[in-house]
Amino acid sequence: MTAARAVVAVALVLASARAGATLGEPVATVDADLARLNGARRVVQAQAARFQVHVITLADGSSIREYVAPSGIVFAVAWSTRLKPRLETLLGAQAPAYAAAASAAMAAPGVRHGVSLASGDLVVQANAHLNAHVGLAWLRSLVPEGVRIDELR
Repeated sequence: MTAARAVVAVALVLASARAGATLGEPVATVDADLARLNGARRVVQAQAARFQVHVITLADGSSIREYVAPSGIVFAVAWSTRLKPRLETLLGAQAPAYAAAASAAMAAPGVRHGVSLASGDLVVQANAHLNAHVGLAWLRSLVPEGVRIDELR
């Protein structure tokens, strides 16, 4: 794949369907996402109050899960959607780091339905197949002590 195609592919991913939360930002971004997405919110407290999960469910059954540390900061965002999420919205200030890592990964030959990228503090794992897009992004430095990433699914 040429560099131009990789850049276009990343731009398409970043410009696609709407999705929520801003990684590394205060919990108030959850409220903005809820209003923008016109979804229903449910808050779940994790064991031992290590974090909260704000689940936004959309009319089509898609969901965005925003993981909030006791400090009130979104440390991880997960999605299970029919359409590709807008990663610039999900990743906020981390979006350029993701775009650069994704561009480099796309330069390798072959077709991919899943990606696992790490760029500095940011880690993104995503899979797509037909109308199913599933992913998780987190900032290593913001994950509360004692929280395992596999708890965030």
